[in-house]
Amino acid sequence: MMHKLIREPLVHFLGGALLVFAFFWASGSNRDPADYAIHIDETDIERLKTGWVQNFRRTPTQAELDALIDQEIAEEIYYREALRLGLDKNDPVIRRRLFTKMRFIESGETADSGADDTILKQWMDDHPEKYALPPLYDFEQIYLGQIDASEARQRIDQLKAGANPDSFAQPLSTPRTFARTETADIARQFGERFAEQLETLEPGDWNGPIVSGFGSHAVRISAKTPGQTATLADVRQRVANDWSATRQAEQRDKSLARLQAEYDITVAGRP
Repeated sequence: MMHKLIREPLVHFLGGALLVFAFFWASGSNRDPADYAIHIDETDIERLKTGWVQNFRRTPTQAELDALIDQEIAEEIYYREALRLGLDKNDPVIRRRLFTKMRFIESGETADSGADDTILKQWMDDHPEKYALPPLYDFEQIYLGQIDASEARQRIDQLKAGANPDSFAQPLSTPRTFARTETADIARQFGERFAEQLETLEPGDWNGPIVSGFGSHAVRISAKTPGQTATLADVRQRVANDWSATRQAEQRDKSLARLQAEYDITVAGRP
């Protein structure tokens, strides 16, 4: 009876099917075919072309486009295999990048360029110290060189008496005259110490010595425009950027608080 059963075609078919199933199961092929399907559509190809044009300022040749597509396929394969191997787990670099990407997505979702002038003016009024216009200086400086203070004062006295400034001026790469220049720009040219000393001077005759990182200077201020409160028209873009950045930060904090509420979080040493 058993011998006859073994000779039945149906038994042979079922046995073969079981062997095939066992082979694929043992070789790890019990997989979802969709996980191993890669489709490069026209949208993907256009994206690759656009990236190439942005980098090289020309359209790719067919060979270059084929290479881009092959690279895209290779990246997708290795990306999926890395996920299957769990290489994304417990990796601080990947963790930080995903964190940054989530924050970027949240910023994009909460960005709002529709703030009107009423909103921006209110924001500006609430933060006046951020948008005060600094004083402006019109002045001339003569670089006297790296000399001691007493010698510098003697030369400045001669300038006050009408001496030709060119007779004392030493070569220096910075401009000799400045018009309507902010303190911050002056500090970038000569250093913070120079800018701070300049703020104590009044327009009129030669003053100094004023010390910079280069050495001693004689300075003559011709005009000083006091700092003013800016109008919205003066600093609208700055105000809009600050308002938007603050709003995005607030939205991110709210989003994080909402997500944290869904987690059971314990920290050693915290009650």
